[in-house]
Amino acid sequence: MQKNIKQTDILRQITKYIRQNLELQVILTAAAADLRSFLEMDRVKVCKFNPDGSGQVIAESVDDNCLPAMLGLHFPGDEIPAETRELYVKVKVRSIVNVDTKEIAQSAVYDLETTEIVPEEIRYRSVDPCHLEYLTAIGVKSSLVLPIIHDEKLWGLLACHHSEPRVISESDLELVQMVVDQISIAIVQSTLLSQMPEKAARDSSLRHIVTLLHSLSTVELQPALAQAIVAFGGSGGRLCIREKKQSSYPEDFIDCLSSSNYLKVYTYGKQPVMPELAKYKLMEQYSIWQERYKFGNYDDIWAISDIYQVHELRFLQVAFQGSKVRSILMIPLHHRQKLLGYLSIFRNKVEKETVWAGEFDSDQRQLYPRQSLNAWREYNKTPTSQWSAEEIQLANEVGKQFSFAVHEYQLQQDLHKQTNHLQRSIQKQETLVRALTKMRQISQSRF
Repeated sequence: MQKNIKQTDILRQITKYIRQNLELQVILTAAAADLRSFLEMDRVKVCKFNPDGSGQVIAESVDDNCLPAMLGLHFPGDEIPAETRELYVKVKVRSIVNVDTKEIAQSAVYDLETTEIVPEEIRYRSVDPCHLEYLTAIGVKSSLVLPIIHDEKLWGLLACHHSEPRVISESDLELVQMVVDQISIAIVQSTLLSQMPEKAARDSSLRHIVTLLHSLSTVELQPALAQAIVAFGGSGGRLCIREKKQSSYPEDFIDCLSSSNYLKVYTYGKQPVMPELAKYKLMEQYSIWQERYKFGNYDDIWAISDIYQVHELRFLQVAFQGSKVRSILMIPLHHRQKLLGYLSIFRNKVEKETVWAGEFDSDQRQLYPRQSLNAWREYNKTPTSQWSAEEIQLANEVGKQFSFAVHEYQLQQDLHKQTNHLQRSIQKQETLVRALTKMRQISQSRF
């Protein structure tokens, strides 16, 4: 009876945290502590997976007198086989390992064929030797692992470890599953809450750009470019458009690419430095961009996460070698299927230090499990920064605003030139009229 009350208290407390809109980290840490206290196990941890399949321990409660702390450590992606990940997602399989008996007990929440909820049925089999070696290496005799699912994907795992053999009852398993279900709800809420300030920031940046481009007496392209780069967290960028200085200049932007004299380039932040022997002075003049958009697919924003992985961009690889620029967002500007120019955003590479749990061979991690949890550090200087779906969406909106502004700016230029030409014509006519009138007056005075 007392245990049921504790179960209720744990779930009530986690639900309270969720309703209070507390940070996900707070909820996970509290859930790990409450579970460890209730289960009387040595460690409860929450591991979150990265897009590349690797994982990191982001929350933990541990009795460090029995087991070492793992908080903050990373794990390689192939530590969990692909077939196991698939079972985690499809049927939410839960695994209980007893190292001494070399058995693993598994139960599924859903039937793989009918996808219906199934009664608690635990099936036993022998544990994979590599799995046993790994648990033994980290001092674990009993293990309970449940998947955390978010958006129909494997978000992470909740793992309970004990340094001594331990029997996990069905009621314990049921409680841990209910806690995991609450964690999934907390993740959904955290994701929504995190998107709100990001969306607010994007909307604010877009409003500033719109003001600079449309709400002032003149089209402010330079400050609007700077605002756009800041909005994307960029390190630099460019706006390249047609500049009609003389009546003989080409009307079409694509035709202007033949000479840098026909182009107007606004820049902000870090810029590519073209070699002296380069074919063109400007990056926008190279044919790769024209090839990309030769069929008029100007709504296609090219999000390049790593310029050094695109062979056709070798001219830019040389131009950016002296900088930290790694990623480019190329936004074609257009009006009624007519190309007006290019807006490009540059982003630097990300430098980070990853602390891995134990030593491992990157090619044979499954064959030779780590023999200890002595952390080793990997300093990765060149990971790329992926452009998110939200950033692509923002780029679409920014591109539209710049397209309208550039079209308006060029119309103003043309109107200004036409006005100047008309004024010069009128002045010439007035001068001619005055000259003729004077000649007529002189002629009349002689007679």
